[in-house]
Amino acid sequence: MEQVIARCGFECDDCMAYVANSHSYEDRVKVAEAWSKYFGLKIAPEKLLCNGCHGQKCAGHEFPDLACPIRNCVIEHGMNTCADCIDFPCEKMETRMKGVEEVIERFRGKITHEEFDSYMAPYDSRKILNKLRDRRIEERTW
Repeated sequence: MEQVIARCGFECDDCMAYVANSHSYEDRVKVAEAWSKYFGLKIAPEKLLCNGCHGQKCAGHEFPDLACPIRNCVIEHGMNTCADCIDFPCEKMETRMKGVEEVIERFRGKITHEEFDSYMAPYDSRKILNKLRDRRIEERTW
């Protein structure tokens, strides 16, 4: 699958809620349970399916959140992701990144590599966005 990066740097193509990765209701149950356990998010499995924030909201589902302030900021500024912004990391992104990093740190060494790869790594925005920025610098595409 082609790499799909959300406006905020989440890696959609590795996210288990992304439409291409969610093949059954049971898949959505696993995501809902993991997001509840790790991030404290309470989302019913039947509401958990996402086209990524570059796409439209999946009918009857919660995602992508079309009111997401980060998504809307990136769109308003005519960028693809926060990695394109000269102000990266702004306060909004810093808050989101720190939240995910705190969860990663809290569960480091307490979960399997598979759980980490499925439910934490796709949301490590700082790491993902910094890789995008580094790639642009190397390719001089600024």
